Amino acid sequence: MKKILSLSLTLLWMIACASMTQSPPLSTTEVGFTPQTIVATETSTAPVQPTSAIPTLLYISGTTHIESKPQAWPNIDEFLNFLQQVTALGMKWSVGADIGWLQGEPRAAELIQASEALGVQWDVHTHNPEDRAKAAYLITQMGGHPTTVVSGMLVSEFNSIAPQTYQGFTWTPQVLWGGTNCPGHRPGCDDLATGIWIPLSAEQYTVHNPNGTLIRVGGGTHQLADGLNLAQAIANGEYPYPVISFTLMVSPTSITIVNSNDGLPEIISFANQVNQYPFVRWENIEETAQAWVKAGSVSSRIEMK
Repeated sequence: MKKILSLSLTLLWMIACASMTQSPPLSTTEVGFTPQTIVATETSTAPVQPTSAIPTLLYISGTTHIESKPQAWPNIDEFLNFLQQVTALGMKWSVGADIGWLQGEPRAAELIQASEALGVQWDVHTHNPEDRAKAAYLITQMGGHPTTVVSGMLVSEFNSIAPQTYQGFTWTPQVLWGGTNCPGHRPGCDDLATGIWIPLSAEQYTVHNPNGTLIRVGGGTHQLADGLNLAQAIANGEYPYPVISFTLMVSPTSITIVNSNDGLPEIISFANQVNQYPFVRWENIEETAQAWVKAGSVSSRIEMK
């Protein structure tokens, strides 16, 4: 009996000691994101590798560019109606307007304010690089809130892209969208790759620089069929990157996908098809860059033709 009592006391003592030395469970905290600083400088140049715990997400955005020439301007009512319909479907859109439209369209402020109420963002799109801060300033004067997106650029301009000030207003670029190697969008000029990275320089634009400050969000070919093919490729496990981007681009005058006859009915059909994939997310260009940073800033580049 004494042996049994002694053994019981020994077991109780061992259990008590184990509970005293056991480490408490680790807590997890979601790291917040500051929109004013999209890129955090990294001290290591080693690439971040995706893990099986991080699923691939396809971020799809929509955009429209309005040039300075009046013949390229949209009908305000028709374009606003289009934006109302696509945003009602959950699609996220952004608009980039050049100086000529911002200064010459009498209903510019109306469109900016009405579209922002729908969730549309206004990026900075100018053919003269020196006009970027001015365009951002004019958007604010009309009640809008310009993003940090350089919406369209020549790759050769990359090394000179920096904060600009116009009439006391400072605009700081953080995201690059588009990119052409020669002016005029001639065949073979546009970089049609999708994927996201931070370019090293104008000369090494496709090389990722983990210590850089300008995130390049690839838009791909903008074509509906190519977007569907990309989604299917991701579903097949072809691209293991945490975040992949794709952008639909619609002409402001014809309200159709650029270089095609696909209009609103085809765009709606596309949205219904890609929404069947659980990894699809609809976000604006700037929001896609933010999601990429949150996911670990894993660089990617996917060629599309």
